[in-house]
Amino acid sequence: VRRVLLPSQPPFPPPLHRLFMLAATSLLALGANRAEISTGNLRSDSGKFDNLKASWEKSLSLGDIKSTLRASYDYNANREFLKEVSLSGGLVEAASADDVGVDYELKRDFSTRQTDVKLTASLGDSKLNANYDTENQLREVGVSSKLELGDQTVNIEPSWLVKAKSARVKLMSALNNGKDKLSAQFDYDVDQQEVGGIEVSLDRQLEEGKVLHASYKPDKSDLELSLEDSTFESGATWTATANVPLEGDAGGILDNARVTLKRSWAW
Repeated sequence: VRRVLLPSQPPFPPPLHRLFMLAATSLLALGANRAEISTGNLRSDSGKFDNLKASWEKSLSLGDIKSTLRASYDYNANREFLKEVSLSGGLVEAASADDVGVDYELKRDFSTRQTDVKLTASLGDSKLNANYDTENQLREVGVSSKLELGDQTVNIEPSWLVKAKSARVKLMSALNNGKDKLSAQFDYDVDQQEVGGIEVSLDRQLEEGKVLHASYKPDKSDLELSLEDSTFESGATWTATANVPLEGDAGGILDNARVTLKRSWAW
């Protein structure tokens, strides 16, 4: 009797994996390219190189379905190849405000070898979304809608983190005629009956092309301040970021502060 040894892996990649590989090899033809380079801590690393990221994007038409192909490279995450490739678009187009539209996003992360699927159903200003991945299966289910509080419009996004058994709530609102944006987020652990993951952030437009961002995480006692400037150099955006730990005395806070610099541009 002749024994036949079967290969441990199929001779050809599965269709989904093949789709992502095909998309990855066609990136040179994509448009809307961007790149960014960032430094390490300027206060301790002498401003040495920290990371390089790049992204590509192109609109596609797959039959009657209009989609967007995106790809990204992250030197620290996967320096030998792309970090991820995604395909997104509309599965069902809403003919009117009373109809339901359905969008999709299919993403492959080559660094973790994980595939994510996101489906979003929209009706007017309300949305229902579900996130699935090959590791955790159904990961998150959430909704988003707008609330009118007096003269203020608040975007609210409650969701349920399936594996963590936690509820997450995000609140966002524009202030000062849209020049400022205020947002807050927190998680509620149902089993422990505890609130955590709190983050409050504010974006303020100082002038045309200059935006100040501030965020605070009480759980980590971390304050982040960043200044984004697209007027300093034509065709590029510079961002200076300072992370300040709000623990200890004043001298220790300054000593432990972290300052980084990032330059991003289109190419």
